Amino acid sequence: MLAAIGAFMLVGCETVPAEVNMQPTAFQTAVSRATSAWHPYAGIEDLNTMLETQTLSSAQRARVLYERGRIRTENAIELPNGIQDLQQATALQATIVPEEGAVPMQRIPDTSSMIRIAEAKLQLSRARLAGLQTLPQWFDDKVAVSEVAEAAERYRTSGLAPDPFDAGLLEAAGYLCRNDGAGTGKWQLGENTSHLSDLDWCAAPAAAPAPAASS
Repeated sequence: MLAAIGAFMLVGCETVPAEVNMQPTAFQTAVSRATSAWHPYAGIEDLNTMLETQTLSSAQRARVLYERGRIRTENAIELPNGIQDLQQATALQATIVPEEGAVPMQRIPDTSSMIRIAEAKLQLSRARLAGLQTLPQWFDDKVAVSEVAEAAERYRTSGLAPDPFDAGLLEAAGYLCRNDGAGTGKWQLGENTSHLSDLDWCAAPAAAPAPAASS
């Protein structure tokens, strides 16, 4: 009995292995893949996954937050969250202390001008939402103010064909599913439907979690 207790205490006292940050080469490859994804929203999703599943150094986390905020700002996607990304990336950058012997990562650029751009775009989207809009215009501004789920549901119930960029966003977000011939003959409303020949609304609507802002 004493031997068993001693063995248990010994196991409990063992040092927990330290988490290892993502290797620089693998990190750079993952970031490059995300920032050159087939659609900006797909890139955002890739960066979300990195923040949620990878062990990152502070410098790496700042870079991922910056890139996610940049993509959101440049494409007017989830602008409130993009502003938070940029603010948090800057705050995190300020806390980074170079590690002796470690290869330093390139610092993120100053984010102040990009934050101002995002704030201006957000203000315009909110102002337009207060007026009369076509469904595509309303959809884009709803996406800009971080209300993707509501925008997707409105498109779904309208029967109107989303344009190529909006269709890509809906596919990347899990609302449109791809299957050979899935959309043939199903998109009757809209001038341009050729890009939808293999796309149809997914059988079960995608869940609508709040867009990732920080991790």
